Amino acid sequence: MTSAPPSPELLTASARAHQVVAQFLVPTDSPFKEYLRATDYCTAVMLYTELAADRKYLAHWRAAFAALMVSSGTERSRLLTRLRADFKHDRSPLSSLEPRPPSSATKNL
Repeated sequence: MTSAPPSPELLTASARAHQVVAQFLVPTDSPFKEYLRATDYCTAVMLYTELAADRKYLAHWRAAFAALMVSSGTERSRLLTRLRADFKHDRSPLSSLEPRPPSSATKNL
């Protein structure tokens, strides 16, 4: 019997931190370039903000954008869907970055 995964951490941040993240949660024709830019933005704002909550929020999202940057097309699409839900509900994206357990269909292969 497996236990349920822990519920994602709720994150609070300023409106500015939310704006930084929101602009990058859209599909793009050049994902590596855009998500690299997203990680750079997160890092820059983290360095200059005095708000600890914003630093933590942006650190979590920087990790999410790095994962998007190196994901294959299919996985990127699935991950982006999960990350948008995390953003919408003010949840940490870190739990969405954890590998998913294999489905029953793939266990029998």
